[in-house]
Amino acid sequence: MRRILLAVSAGSIALAAQAAPVAERVRGTITAATPASLTVRQADGTEVKVALGPDAAYAAVIASDIKAVAPGSFIGTATKGFGSHMTALEVVVFPPELRGQGEGHYPWDKLPDTAGGQTASSMTNGTVQAGQAPAVGSTMTNGTVGAASSAGGGLHITVAYKGGHKDIVVPPTAPVVAFKMAGPSVVKQGAQVFIVGIPAGAGVQAKFVAVGQDGVKPPM
Repeated sequence: MRRILLAVSAGSIALAAQAAPVAERVRGTITAATPASLTVRQADGTEVKVALGPDAAYAAVIASDIKAVAPGSFIGTATKGFGSHMTALEVVVFPPELRGQGEGHYPWDKLPDTAGGQTASSMTNGTVQAGQAPAVGSTMTNGTVGAASSAGGGLHITVAYKGGHKDIVVPPTAPVVAFKMAGPSVVKQGAQVFIVGIPAGAGVQAKFVAVGQDGVKPPM
């Protein structure tokens, strides 16, 4: 009986793991688009088919600047660094509709380093407060700006989230963009896109589609 119970338990765990597919992130240029799907050419030249279902959310990615990273704003920032002191690789200013989404600190992807090349990164979503000095490494930080101060042409902020915080320096070289919630019509052939989805056959089922506007490249 004990063996049967253990087998059932192990089987249940396996099924639970299968029921929660790992999110996939797709970045690149839209080479083809229909109301039901799009094709994205990635930086390495490979193409990914992305299905667009009725539950997908859309955002336009527009140019912004460091002044938008103000106290009380909810942001996302990929950073390099270790410990509590980090340097931003990019910053995304979120609209009110996305405030509080993805709060926490977790691994992200390799992203272009403002100093050249690429660097590993993490994602942190939270509330931004007062900032400190920079460090080395890479992470993504999302949060509400509680306080900020400029220094050397950059900006010092602190992004707080449930259970912790990160002190971040945003250098002048870090691109700053904003999300503006939109609909499927934002998808245009030739635009740069960032997609979060789940595996679906040989492609991806989109859950969130962020499309660059007027030549803007989603930096996240």
